[in-house]
Amino acid sequence: MTPLRVERALPAPAPARGYDAVQSVERAFQLFELLVQHRSLKLGALADAVGVHKSTAFRLLQTLMKLGYVEKEPGGGAYQLGLKAIETGARALRSWPVHEAARPVMDGLAAALGETVNLALVDGLEMVYVVTVDTENALRMQLNVGRRAPVHCTAVGKAVLAFRPDVFARLEGRPLARLTERTLTDPAALAAHLAEVRRLGYAVDDEEQEIGARCVAAPVRDAGGRVIGALGVSAPAARLDTERIREIGPDLVRAATLISTRLGWCE
Repeated sequence: MTPLRVERALPAPAPARGYDAVQSVERAFQLFELLVQHRSLKLGALADAVGVHKSTAFRLLQTLMKLGYVEKEPGGGAYQLGLKAIETGARALRSWPVHEAARPVMDGLAAALGETVNLALVDGLEMVYVVTVDTENALRMQLNVGRRAPVHCTAVGKAVLAFRPDVFARLEGRPLARLTERTLTDPAALAAHLAEVRRLGYAVDDEEQEIGARCVAAPVRDAGGRVIGALGVSAPAARLDTERIREIGPDLVRAATLISTRLGWCE
């Protein structure tokens, strides 16, 4: 059996000038984030990933367990997230301004189109799916909250790249991963494609991330007018053909604009 590979925890960002980082808090959050990523890990793996002695990791985990954010697996020695972590995350998501602004619009769009609607925010050169509204359609796209995807081969990512030259500039000199035979990996071809996205107001992922799946997305702006993410509709390619994309594209742009307005943007 292939051993579980645990990535070493990334170093915490430098604290703001004038404030000292509390190392124990940083390490506790690193342990917590590792459990989010890997579901369950044993003490040794957690300690190695964070770069601390087992005794230090044990004390931090005991504190997290006392607070309800971590628990031990039944009958095993591995640690996993506790119910308090799930409860807190759900409450935080529901009260998050982006969620409050987007969810009613997404519910209405999903009901009208009968397709999965998702909202993703840009983080570096990745898109993070933060809200997903599923449809009752048996053949629906599953886009889990928290999932990350590259900006260059997703509709939500290209909807951001088209209106964020600063993000596009960060792709310069970097190899663009080819996820399918349809993925655009040539920067010049991608730049030409983004010009078309700006003309239409929405982007299309034509089986570029996954064969058999298509997505359409329009940019979402914050109160200052900066594109922070995109609203997308995903469906099996057979159901989301060219004609269907042309039909729902303008609806998607209007919905994304409404979310932007609810976030404080005035066009």
